[in-house]
Amino acid sequence: MPRRPEIGNVQLYPDRPLRKSDRNGYVLKFYCPILGKRIRRNCGTRDRREARKLQRECQERLLNGEYLASDGAISAAHVVQKPVPAACAATSDSKSEGPTWQQCYDRYLEQRRLRVRPESIVDIVSRLGTAERILEVRLREENQSEGLLMSDVSTLDKLEYLQERLLVGDDCRYDTRSPHTVNSVLSAVMAFIRFCKRRGWVAEVPDLQKVEFNEVMKGRPITEEEFQKLLEVTKSVVGEDSAPSWIFAMMVLWESGFRAGDLMDFSWDNPRHIHPIWPTQSDRLPTIAIPSSQKNGRVQEIPMLPGLKELLMSVPENQRVGWVVNPKPIEFDFYGGSESFRPCASDLRRLSVRCTNSMIGRACGVTEAAVRKWIKQLDIRSNRPSQDGQPLSKSRIERLRSRAIRKPTERLRRHTDRMTKQRVGRIIALIGKKADVVVQLEDPRTHLRIKYASAHDIRRGLAQRLINVGVSAETLKVVMRHTDFATTEKHYGAVRSAQNAGAEIVARLSPACKNSALVGGLVGGIKAAPQLSAEEMLILKSLLARL
Repeated sequence: MPRRPEIGNVQLYPDRPLRKSDRNGYVLKFYCPILGKRIRRNCGTRDRREARKLQRECQERLLNGEYLASDGAISAAHVVQKPVPAACAATSDSKSEGPTWQQCYDRYLEQRRLRVRPESIVDIVSRLGTAERILEVRLREENQSEGLLMSDVSTLDKLEYLQERLLVGDDCRYDTRSPHTVNSVLSAVMAFIRFCKRRGWVAEVPDLQKVEFNEVMKGRPITEEEFQKLLEVTKSVVGEDSAPSWIFAMMVLWESGFRAGDLMDFSWDNPRHIHPIWPTQSDRLPTIAIPSSQKNGRVQEIPMLPGLKELLMSVPENQRVGWVVNPKPIEFDFYGGSESFRPCASDLRRLSVRCTNSMIGRACGVTEAAVRKWIKQLDIRSNRPSQDGQPLSKSRIERLRSRAIRKPTERLRRHTDRMTKQRVGRIIALIGKKADVVVQLEDPRTHLRIKYASAHDIRRGLAQRLINVGVSAETLKVVMRHTDFATTEKHYGAVRSAQNAGAEIVARLSPACKNSALVGGLVGGIKAAPQLSAEEMLILKSLLARL
């Protein structure tokens, strides 16, 4: 029998002062009688006092029925007035109705899901969601309650306002945004408006100017010494047991120039993923096959670099199945309350029959939400009591604690079969921060924040090493798998030009070149040529005369 809904049980998350990493601010969690399930609603504030006030108001509205009457408004300020009826529209002073942001947004996502990759849908949802939240704040400031209309959003004034608020860091975990990030968000918004224009939902597409910025790398190539520093601190970040798998993963990055997504898509034997191709003839070299699921959307075959070949050959042959790289989840310290613990599975099953979630939470020193998560993980479906009974005795709580599978200050590891590329990228960034390898200094003038070495900086390190040994720009483009040669030229062209110019200057100004004769100059200008005899000079003059 399912657990009875707890009307009016509104929880504030997180119930503590916000950190910079809390991107979404304060969130209310409660059972919604309209949808028939537990939901989350953003408080729209980062002030803890205001969030608690909103929590109490939402609880009162749930209990007195105002939540149902207002179609789910968590406070009086969130109540949306009913639209003016069509019969009265001609006599009212309100703005003309039109397609709302939400209506166009739903249709837009339905159309894009059939045409772009899932990763692109995630980016679209994130960027349009950020724009919607900022524009809704402007709507409340103007005391408008009819909701976002596409005809209002698609004006130059509103888009410039959105651009300004994005730059100053609205709805962001940082104080400001970089111009590149602002342009990427507005590009998604402009694509959305163009979609509406083609269907006649908006009159025109405003000519919004992009924010100017210098097109430079967001980091820099790291050196071999800096890479060794990353390897040295890996153990302290991911734990002793997980360290070998992470060191191997970073070595593959260093020798291949893969992106973090490519690294987690590298397979030994699956042709649908990135995989090595070993030659069957002695005069052939090993290569790497890249499917069209990569960033540039092309099917490619690139040369396998010698360092990567040596690294892969070091793996025992009986282990060359499945994924080449599979880093283990990192170990972390569990710092709960001084009295908190998680009971073992058998104890939790026995407790769930006689105790409510709130009783178990008080006994274990955790929240009710944590208990619900434990019960869901164990798939406990027995009949649950609806009311609290007699509290557990101290002696029984101590027995439960003695058999607990999780206690404060224990070293733990998250259980997962395979990590996502986003998680891998974040952990490598943590390793770079721990090693204190700075690849970008903070610059308030250009809105640049300090940046530590990441997976992409390791990729840039490979490009730098290839440039140092004189690899051509065309070969560098193939190895780095850039869509266009302009990308290679933009990021690495200046480095190549500077090194080639420096090599030429050193060669021309070296002492060996000053005494070079004519023949020495023809063969390179480095070795001094012997003096020609009179007879040889005559022969040379006759040859030159015939030309």
